[in-house]
Amino acid sequence: MPKDRRGHAKLSKGVLEMKFMQRTKNRMRAEKEAEESRTMYEKDISKGMQNAVDKFIVEPSYVPIHNLIVGRVSYGGFNPEIEKFMTKPPVETEAVSREMEKEISDNEMTEFSSSLNNTMASKFNKNKKRKVAHFMKPED
Repeated sequence: MPKDRRGHAKLSKGVLEMKFMQRTKNRMRAEKEAEESRTMYEKDISKGMQNAVDKFIVEPSYVPIHNLIVGRVSYGGFNPEIEKFMTKPPVETEAVSREMEKEISDNEMTEFSSSLNNTMASKFNKNKKRKVAHFMKPED
């Protein structure tokens, strides 16, 4: 009987096709694909890359990012599971709780807003003096 790399006996195709062997078949297929991918990319992937830890956190929902409430709400004890979830205080991180620093000083902001007001006022000024085209009389 043929054996695989670990010394285990390989199961025949007919046995693997039987209904009760489907999990084993899927597991063996996954192992085979993993082995093939390892051999294919072993030159490109270093040991450090294989043991790398993710540096990013994937959040499946944007609800906690934007500090939104949960979409389901319950009142008067109709759904105790949801009410228990609603009573939990939202978790605040230090980055959110600390005060934001000013990027623009108050003086700069007042200068900007006053110049903007002047610009908009001049744009809508109805008493604008318009240039009138003067035609010169042709000389004979």
